[in-house]
Amino acid sequence: MRFKRIEKRSVTEEIIEYLKNEILNQTLKPGERLPSEENLAKQLGVGRGTVRETLRVLLYLGLIERRGKATYISFSANAQSIPSDFLQRVHKHEDVMKMIEVRKIIEPQAAELAAERGGQEKVDKIERCLQEMEKNLENIEDFIRCDNEFHLAVFEATENPILLEIIRSLQMIMRKNQAIILRNSETIKPRSFGYHKELCKAIKEGNDQKAREVMEQHLNDIEREMYLILRRGAVEAQ
Repeated sequence: MRFKRIEKRSVTEEIIEYLKNEILNQTLKPGERLPSEENLAKQLGVGRGTVRETLRVLLYLGLIERRGKATYISFSANAQSIPSDFLQRVHKHEDVMKMIEVRKIIEPQAAELAAERGGQEKVDKIERCLQEMEKNLENIEDFIRCDNEFHLAVFEATENPILLEIIRSLQMIMRKNQAIILRNSETIKPRSFGYHKELCKAIKEGNDQKAREVMEQHLNDIEREMYLILRRGAVEAQ
């Protein structure tokens, strides 16, 4: 007799599945307000970070919506829009999601430092990378290369050799993950260029808080787009 393989599941995946089912079977009613992250974490017996990640996924799936600082069950939530194997797809591409998580930890701070410390030579390099991105908006492979070089140039502008070494050690997997998202989305490329343009301007002006904010928005957009790609289910092999 052959036994089926049992996939290891994270606590986050279990909570996503639990809340998804509670919403779809209307135990949690459309329009109902969810408890705060802190309160929900206490009730579920997990950390706030786990709850935050869970809510982010449910938001991208269209099951919940934000109104100011409050979170509500969406009136448009329905099972038809969510693939039954969605969590398996997320699990299969867990390396991409973990890389995005790492980038969200490191890159906003790097952008802030680049705006604080970046000298003219380093800022000029960031601008040149941006110009190359613009030239290659219609060439996906060259755009991916330019995207990668832009982010490396931002780290160079931090004047922190340890941060630079960290990002260089991640270059291969980072570029692979950038390629997965850019090749599988018809809409993210112009948005991505727009964020890079804003980021370049903030660094050039020495606006450290704006640089951090734009980088955070950019990475959140990447994360949201990856979840949408997984929702569609057709991920081009790399």
